[in-house]
Amino acid sequence: ERIIQRLTETEHPVDVDRLLIVTFTEAAAAEMKERIGAAIEKKLQERAGDAHLERQATLIHSASITTIHSFCLSVIRDHFHVIGIDPGFRIAEEGELKLLKQDVLGELLEECYAEGSEAFLDFVERFGTGRSDRKIEEIILKLYEYSRSYPQPEKWLERCVDAYRVQEGGFVSDIMDTAARRVRVRAENICRVLERGMKICEESDGPYMYADMLEADLKGFRKLQEAGDFETMYALAESIGWKRLSAKKDDSVSADKKEAVKKLREQAKKLLKNMQETYFYVSPEVWQKDMAETLPSMEMLTELVNRFDEMFAEKKKSRNMIDFNDMEHFALEILTEEKDGELVPSQTAGEYQELFEEVMIDEYQDSNLVQETILNSVSRVSQGIWNVFMVGDVKQSIYSFRLSRPELFMEKYHTYSLTDGSRQRIDLHQNFRSRPEVLDSVNYIFYRIMKQELGGIEYDDQAALYAGAKFPE
Repeated sequence: ERIIQRLTETEHPVDVDRLLIVTFTEAAAAEMKERIGAAIEKKLQERAGDAHLERQATLIHSASITTIHSFCLSVIRDHFHVIGIDPGFRIAEEGELKLLKQDVLGELLEECYAEGSEAFLDFVERFGTGRSDRKIEEIILKLYEYSRSYPQPEKWLERCVDAYRVQEGGFVSDIMDTAARRVRVRAENICRVLERGMKICEESDGPYMYADMLEADLKGFRKLQEAGDFETMYALAESIGWKRLSAKKDDSVSADKKEAVKKLREQAKKLLKNMQETYFYVSPEVWQKDMAETLPSMEMLTELVNRFDEMFAEKKKSRNMIDFNDMEHFALEILTEEKDGELVPSQTAGEYQELFEEVMIDEYQDSNLVQETILNSVSRVSQGIWNVFMVGDVKQSIYSFRLSRPELFMEKYHTYSLTDGSRQRIDLHQNFRSRPEVLDSVNYIFYRIMKQELGGIEYDDQAALYAGAKFPE
């Protein structure tokens, strides 16, 4: 609808070939082109003789309504000379690539065994299983594929290794910071469980005799939540003790409410135990020592991934073929250049910025970092002009196995304003599929997942907030 509006508005309409419209599949692109064409024809019936609309009816056939890979392919074919590749390349088939990867992995490991470096043999001893190198191959391939979802794979791999470089007497800051953030979330969940218990204690027939113990529990977890660093969190988590609930009897207190508070406290204990097993299973000092001892293995793993990358790229080049990862990274190489350690739009990208009045991205929740960088480079974002229009629904993000990054969507969801401005968020509250028959059952599954994530607690209010609905019993 936005596309049609941009094409048909009476003041300052755009030409359809001045829009870059990126959809997720070829079928979706074809359907969109067909629907836009039909809308133009319908408008022409209303505004017969409109020269602008007549031009759109012609331009629609060459419009950039495409998938991200098709767009990348067009960039490569038009600018192959920039990166020095043979313009006669072909797209590799999936089965062919799978066999080629196995061949390259075999050659790589054979070379490494022939070299017989101590670092490699130690790595195999640590991560290999039995007489087969299959596990080693899986690890190399998995890390290779994951690294390719980043704009600069080699630099990302370097950062991964750097995370294991522990300074003498210091802690692993990035990893500790990440762990601390996650502990705060879990501590907040525990506080909410205990707060529910406190509310029950404050009711007229509630177990008021339990309130002091719950208040002491809450105080400990709030201190944990507010701790400034992971080392402090570890010490606080170790010091948390559970006082026995009061044995005082009072016939005016509801037996059901006493039981409910006890159950909530047990749930809080389970959540603490789960947190301790996940993050506080050893002291930060031991964690630091483990990281330092693991560093050589991580260095060897990234070396193997980089060697695999080079050998695989050479094999593809010798066959004059590219794969889907190459499409994205070759387009990225054409459209960006490194400046002060950051990727910025290249001169070629500047040409696309002049061409496209607006960049439109459908199914934005399934974008990855490479695609984000490519599309930003051909938009005018680098000029401070936010001519990117994105549509998505984070609950429909199902392509994590293809390394989509829904956090790109969420970052904009949380930072864009709901008021008019250059970066505005428009919430779509209604659609023809949002019916109780669908939502009640789907949201119930979200609720069950949330319950499992929270250690089995009956946490209806947070689950409702997460899934956006109330749930059946």
